Amino acid sequence: MSRRRKNTATAGNNNGAADTLGLRGLNGDAAESRREELRSELANLVHENETRGELDENESSRWDELTEGIEFLDDQAERFAEAVALVHGGHSEDSSKRTHGPSTRTAPTERDAVLRNLDGDVKAKNMTEDAAGTVEKLLGGDEGRSVTRWARAVGDPAYRTAFAKLAVDPDRGHLEWTAAEADAYRAVQTVSRALNEGTGSQGGHLVPLSLDPSIILTSGGSVNPIREIARNVTITGQAWRGVSSAGVTAEWTPEATEMADASPTLANPVIPVYKQDAFIPFSWEVEQDSAGDFLAELQALLADGLEQLTATALTTGTGTNQPRGVVTALLAAGAPYILTPGTPEVVSAADIFRLQSALPPRFQPNAQWAVNLGNLNVLRQFETGNGALKFPELADGRLLNRKINEVSSLDDINPAVTDTANVVVVYGDWSNYVVVNRIGTTLEFIQNLVGPSRRPTGQRGAVMYARVGGDVVNPNGFRALNVATTA
Repeated sequence: MSRRRKNTATAGNNNGAADTLGLRGLNGDAAESRREELRSELANLVHENETRGELDENESSRWDELTEGIEFLDDQAERFAEAVALVHGGHSEDSSKRTHGPSTRTAPTERDAVLRNLDGDVKAKNMTEDAAGTVEKLLGGDEGRSVTRWARAVGDPAYRTAFAKLAVDPDRGHLEWTAAEADAYRAVQTVSRALNEGTGSQGGHLVPLSLDPSIILTSGGSVNPIREIARNVTITGQAWRGVSSAGVTAEWTPEATEMADASPTLANPVIPVYKQDAFIPFSWEVEQDSAGDFLAELQALLADGLEQLTATALTTGTGTNQPRGVVTALLAAGAPYILTPGTPEVVSAADIFRLQSALPPRFQPNAQWAVNLGNLNVLRQFETGNGALKFPELADGRLLNRKINEVSSLDDINPAVTDTANVVVVYGDWSNYVVVNRIGTTLEFIQNLVGPSRRPTGQRGAVMYARVGGDVVNPNGFRALNVATTA
């Protein structure tokens, strides 16, 4: 896309597109529906020409027309919102939902823009519906405003194409940017500075939303459902600060009797996020031969590396310069959260029943099992005295009427090895394990790699880094079976 788009920064320049696209007089649902159509067509145009890297004259003209039409509709929606705010004195009539000042006007517009981008990515097959749903949930979280600004900037289709050009040519890719791509990149830089992330001047670039591994998990090399079943929170800072409690004890009291103090003991868990990175060297020839698919291939490899690392850390991470895994946290907490088998070095059906019964009743309704494939197959072989399967529901992914999850990084049992910390089964309410994701995965390019003699090797490098944390906030919500072994 080597041509330069004409400047359409002023509202007046959008009038031509408004007429040719028939946008005048649209309002409400009609305007929103038309905007969705334009965004979808724009996303398809980007997708169809991403490999070729340029637009012909007709496509370039259509690009300008679509973007100007979208800008016109956005401008009209903004003007209408301002008028409504003036009529109502800067706030809504419903005092229970009153929001003062600029946030009344800007927040819905930013959110709508994110949702339109997500819809376009799904239609263009840049993102799955599940991934888009994940982003939409983040918009309503505790840091929804910051997340919305980030998602709007890195989710812009123009930023994706700008990023792709940088991926192919980190030194000169920006010379091929259109005006829309340059504007999108500047918007991302503004968000990047607010997040204290690396900027282009430092060699790092925030990854486009549809390529972000914290949103799109592409790993198939390990089975790690912990990120899915645990409580996930998203932050923009260095640590998540929460509040946890063992609960409040209620009571029955007779008439005119002083009530007991039911104040719970509160804890303030702090879970920091830690940097994880993955580095891939690639030759100049690979870059030339796979220019069209290079960005997607690179993202898949780097995302896989980061997710493999996370899979292990969320299970057995030490908590030092990495997340604290659920196994590590429960072993540190000790009894009564850790149980031992009835027969040393052996797991029996009785141990499974005892493990489930040990979990307090308040955590039972949402409890799930975690076990690796090897031990899962051991459970499948348990039989009654008559030769019937003891746990036939395992065929349907359940154990004792609770969902079972295959977690490949949990321990195996090897009696030939001495291992005092050998957690093989975890059972509990996984909302008591918190995974903290910091928004803003970053990709940095290293233009030339050198060998031991400091001469070029004919290779470039790519480093992707993200930040994630994890820890148990209430160990009473879990019970784990530790099968110690001695050689």
